[in-house]
Amino acid sequence: MVPTQLLVFDLDGTLLDSAHRVPSDVRDLLFALREKGIETTLATGRPFAAVKTFICELELHLPLITFNGALVAMPDGQALATRHLPLSAAQTILGLLKNTSAANHLYLYPTDDAFCTDQNGAASELIREKDHMSCRVVDSLSDLLADANCDPVKMFSIGSRDELERVKTAVQRTEPSVTCVFSEHDMLEFLGQDVNKGTALRVLCEQIGIASESVIAFGDNMNDFEMLQTAGIGVAMATGPAALQETADRVISDMAGFLRKHLLAVQSLEVL
Repeated sequence: MVPTQLLVFDLDGTLLDSAHRVPSDVRDLLFALREKGIETTLATGRPFAAVKTFICELELHLPLITFNGALVAMPDGQALATRHLPLSAAQTILGLLKNTSAANHLYLYPTDDAFCTDQNGAASELIREKDHMSCRVVDSLSDLLADANCDPVKMFSIGSRDELERVKTAVQRTEPSVTCVFSEHDMLEFLGQDVNKGTALRVLCEQIGIASESVIAFGDNMNDFEMLQTAGIGVAMATGPAALQETADRVISDMAGFLRKHLLAVQSLEVL
């Protein structure tokens, strides 16, 4: 079995508790594992600007994955790899969303510290509170994209799961190169071709010179699917969908318990 060198964590629903914080016992275990040579980093759908607090709290120094794989960056924000959603595809998707009740949002640039929306309401307030991001309200996202004349880094819609499933099917039919993934039950994300946490994990591993087989990756939703498949060990949270649990090597409900067991295994040179 390849020795573990890196732990890669999704944030919401995985590393964070219900208050969107890293539990103190989990943080202490991550520091203890680092002393044993096992590093930590993040792979999240959140924008880079929304994870700076966790970079500091966990004292991260390796690259991390944000925007669901659209950006791999150093903790200081230096971009190592960026993949955007083509402008023409973004405009097509907005057209398909026009006749739904979904609230639509986008990030234009990887460096954005605010997201854009043309429907300021409960959905945008949820994102503001969770990610501690500012919100830029515009009359039309389509006009915003046309004026910016650039490929956005990510778009996402929040609404009825049934409506979003229909939109996903329509996008896959009309824009087959676009990546559509549910990061939460009622949140559908639109990304560039082959953008996912698994592809980004391969880039990250190449950048730091380790094999993906030496990674344990943790996630709780379908935007973690490819990452769990790519890592040497994929760990799904018990709250995750059945399809994610089926592809995982482990399914857990107690993060601290799993990490504690792994720490003890490392200390005693036993295989987990």
